Amino acid sequence: MTKTQTLKKRLIEITKNNYVFPDDMDVDSLADEMKEALKSTDGNLRDRLALEVFCNLIASGRLSGEKCRSLLHELISEQYLLNGLGKTCDDSVFGRSFSTYPVSSILEYNNKADEKFLTDAEVKDVLNAALKYLREENDFRGFVDDKGWADAIGHAADFYASLAENPVFGHAELMEMLNVIRDKVCTHYACHGDAIFRLSTAAANILKRELISEQDFANWVASFLEYEKTGDYMSDARLTANRSEFFWGISGRIKEQLPNFHSSTLNAFFELIES
Repeated sequence: MTKTQTLKKRLIEITKNNYVFPDDMDVDSLADEMKEALKSTDGNLRDRLALEVFCNLIASGRLSGEKCRSLLHELISEQYLLNGLGKTCDDSVFGRSFSTYPVSSILEYNNKADEKFLTDAEVKDVLNAALKYLREENDFRGFVDDKGWADAIGHAADFYASLAENPVFGHAELMEMLNVIRDKVCTHYACHGDAIFRLSTAAANILKRELISEQDFANWVASFLEYEKTGDYMSDARLTANRSEFFWGISGRIKEQLPNFHSSTLNAFFELIES
C-alpha cells in the first residue's frame, strides 16, 4: 500500500468516526501529511478527505497553539498560498487554493482561544499574503478534468469573507481588501461559476463591520468606472458580466443585512449595472 493509499484509508476512517481523533493518534504528524495533501492532484484525497479532516482537526483543539502557529506560517508562504502565483493552468493552483481554508480555521481557532497564540502582527501577515494572493492569482479555472476543483478565485472569496470578520483588521485593512476585490472583479477574464458572486459576499461581510464611511463607500463604488473597455468584444463582455454579477450580489446583501447602510449611495450600484 502506497503512502497516499495509507493516508486515504486513515482519513476515511476518521470521517466515518465523525471526525473523532483517538487520544493515541499523532495529530501533529497527521496535520503535516494533510498539509502536503493540499497540493495533491488527487481530487478525492485533496477535496473530500484532507481538507475536511484538516479543518476539523484544527477546530477540535487537539493541536497545540505552537503547532497551529507553525502550520499557519507555512501555509501562507511561497510553499503553499503563494506558490506558483501568477501561473495559469498549472498544478500549483491546488496548493494555493486549498490552503486558504485551514488558514481561516487557524485564525478562527485563535480568536476563540482563551490565550491567543498568534500576535496581531502575525494575523496581519496573513492579510498581506491574502492581498497578494488575490491580486496576482491568474488561474481562473473551476473543475479540472481528472484532478478535481481548482476554483482559486472562489476559494479566495471565501477566504476574504472569513478575514473580514477578524477584529484585528480595522478601516485601513478593510479598505485594502475592498480594493483588491474590486480589481479582481474588474478583470477581462471569465471567472468560474459563482466566484464573482462569492466575492460580493466577501465585500458585504466587510461592509457589515460598519467601519467604512459613506464617502469611502461612494468613492469605492465610483472607482469601478475607472476600468476602461478594451474594444475587444469578448473581453469587454466578460468585464461587464463580472461587474454586473458582483453589484447585483452585493446590493441584495446590503439591502437584506444592512437596510440603513448609506442608502443614498445604493443607486450608484444600479447605475453601474446598467452602464
